[in-house]
Amino acid sequence: MKIWRGLAALAVWTGVLLQLWLMIHGRPAPEVAAALVKFFSFFTILSNIVVGVILTAPVLWRERALGRWAERAGTRVAGGVYIAITAVVYHGLLAGTWNPQGLQLLADTLLHTITPLLFLADILAFPPREAARWGSAWKALVFPLLYGAWTLLHGAMSAYYPYPFFNVTQRGYGAVLATMVVMGAGFYAVTLLLTGLQHLQLRLASRRMRSISA
Repeated sequence: MKIWRGLAALAVWTGVLLQLWLMIHGRPAPEVAAALVKFFSFFTILSNIVVGVILTAPVLWRERALGRWAERAGTRVAGGVYIAITAVVYHGLLAGTWNPQGLQLLADTLLHTITPLLFLADILAFPPREAARWGSAWKALVFPLLYGAWTLLHGAMSAYYPYPFFNVTQRGYGAVLATMVVMGAGFYAVTLLLTGLQHLQLRLASRRMRSISA
């Protein structure tokens, strides 16, 4: 497991750092700060960072607070929700709007395809010791809610929106807020789905243990 997660984390961080380099490389110093703000304005980047930390922490700091946090059932569900939504929204709504080439294509593939697949494989291969609580599913919505609020606030001040469906200038607040409600429902549905998967994994593991001991 340690080797697998180390290699998976390496792939995740490669995508994040490559995208960062592509956004700041060759820019004059005054523009780097603005590029960094834009970099961290993408939910794709934030979800990849979350997954990168969840994969890295048990490898490097297993016995420390961060490592224990990363292996909690609720933490893994939240990370899975964020990266799954990233993949679904990108491939369903955004992939056809541009045509990345070269290193940008590599970064794009790592961020939107490879990382989601790696983390889903990790969730399937390594079930938690206990499943996340159904009543805690709402907690996975806090981060997307804060992200949405930040995006609207930042956009109001800078007129920059990282995604077209959040562009208040073009769509208006009513349409954007309606989109956020629909996406919130999607986040919650995926949270319930992954929580149910954890419960199923533990139930199957329990049955296998009983079969072996019988």
